[in-house]
Amino acid sequence: MRQKLMVAALVLITTAYAWGLGWIAWGFWRAGGGIGIGLALAVLVLLVLTVWVTWREVLFGLEAGGLARRYAGTAVEHEEPREEFEAARAHLESDTAAEEDWRGWFRLALAYDALRDRKQARAATRRAIQLAREERAGARS
Repeated sequence: MRQKLMVAALVLITTAYAWGLGWIAWGFWRAGGGIGIGLALAVLVLLVLTVWVTWREVLFGLEAGGLARRYAGTAVEHEEPREEFEAARAHLESDTAAEEDWRGWFRLALAYDALRDRKQARAATRRAIQLAREERAGARS
């Protein structure tokens, strides 16, 4: 619950920031002239990037949270993070069917996270999200 409140607070702060950027862009636009309009367009680019990145991160968090709820039934096999990482990686490398299953990738993401390798954890989570989407799309057809 604490994490959801933190995300909500950050989205509200980002919304206030975006509103401020829009207000600044409007002021530059009203000032007119080549420089004013150029600055207004530059600020609008920042505004669009802010909204896009925020939207993308919120969707990533929602989808990763959904996978975490679906994965909750699976127990961690090893207490040590390094051992769990090696087991998760070996599982993905040993079985080609496991490589196409989101659960194996999500397990690897959790193992990377336990090792504090956030970049690789996000990459593995993205792969798990992609495979889960494909699984859902295959189930619908």
